[in-house]
Amino acid sequence: MPVAASAQEAEQLVDIGYKNYELGEYEEAIDYFERAAALDKENAEIFYLMGVCKSQIQRNEEAIEDYNKALSLDPAYAEAYFEKGYAYFMLSKMENAVAAFDEAIKLKPGYVEAWFNRGSVKCIMGKSAEALKDWEKAEELGAVLPPDLVCD
Repeated sequence: MPVAASAQEAEQLVDIGYKNYELGEYEEAIDYFERAAALDKENAEIFYLMGVCKSQIQRNEEAIEDYNKALSLDPAYAEAYFEKGYAYFMLSKMENAVAAFDEAIKLKPGYVEAWFNRGSVKCIMGKSAEALKDWEKAEELGAVLPPDLVCD
């Protein structure tokens, strides 16, 4: 199959997979993304989307592998670092989560969700002062924080 044809087919599979993702049909979406990845091994977005779906169904170790593949193809993919941070958080690997959020923020300094989530993880880790600074930065960037948000 010519390269252009396989890339077009991969794109169609991604579109179908994304529709499944939007419907909450994560296993089906993963199947389409895997088929797309077999045709287009250089598309970081495919691996990112596969990781997002796997995170949704608590397959976080696998999701991290997908995010790593996406990042190997596109080292400036801030959203992949963000999702990787969330997956690490779900696995209770807090230091790894903070490191991933750090990378997302380095690449995209105005990434409100990354500032907020990094602050939340730091709060859980007992780093109250650092958590508050991150939350303040998120608020400064436009986040509306819950009024009862505290870190003791």
